Parts: sequence; C-alpha cells; structure tokens
Amino acid sequence: MTKLNSILNIVLYALLAITLFFAGLFYFGGDVAGQVYYTPTYTEPFLNWGKALVIATAVIAILFEIVFLILRPKNAVRTLISIVGLIVVVAIAYSLGDGTPLNLVGYEGKDNVPSMLLMSDTFLYTMYFLFGIAILSIAYSEISRLFR
Repeated sequence: MTKLNSILNIVLYALLAITLFFAGLFYFGGDVAGQVYYTPTYTEPFLNWGKALVIATAVIAILFEIVFLILRPKNAVRTLISIVGLIVVVAIAYSLGDGTPLNLVGYEGKDNVPSMLLMSDTFLYTMYFLFGIAILSIAYSEISRLFR
C-alpha cells in the first residue's frame, strides 16, 4: 500500500466518523418541543454536512478534470462529449419540468413559486435520467461480458 493510499484511507475513515457523528445527533439528539410532527433538533447541522460533502465532491471532481485536461490534452474531446451529454440531459429534464404552483393546504412558505418548482423538477428528472443511465450501463457491461 502506498503512502497516498494510506492517507486517503485515513481521510475516508475521518469523513465516515464525522458523518456517523452527525447521523447520531440527528437520530438520537431529541426533538423540538411544541411541534405538530416529530422534528429532530439537529436537522440543520446534518443537512449542512451533507451540503458540504456535495460541494467538496463537486469542487474536487472539477479540479481533477481540469488537471487531467492539462496533463492529457488528447482526452479533451472525450471530456467535452461528456459535458455536452450532461447538458443535453439537463436541457431535456428542464423541458419536462412544470412550474405550476401547487395547491398546498396550510402552506404559507416562499418556495411554491414557478422558478423553485421548475428547478426542483429539473433536479429530479436529471437524477432519474442519470440513475437510469447508470443502471443501463451496468446491465450492458454485464451482458456484454457474457459474450466475450
């Protein structure tokens, strides 16, 4: 095992420990008194940790992609094709989204507006498409392996 692998394993276990800590706070940290429904006390830190992990993952993925483009410029075409494919998937998801405000009884919040509804629909449809593409890719690779 190289030194880099051991460092990455330590970082992985540290992130797992922090995530388990926040999950423990969320599930066993009590609830907010006086609420109609069960509301965990530590919901906000748990969600913020999840956001931090997503943002860090996105930044690392983008930085490594830029570094690999600089180190291996011959692979730039493949990267650009991937980016264009992702843009097409998001554009299709956006066109399928609906911004019609929902009739929610008792909801007086600020998020039931066309822009937020269209954005959430776009995110959901994009995730559905990407999940389907991942499942189809796994199935294709396993089936094609049978015929080799």
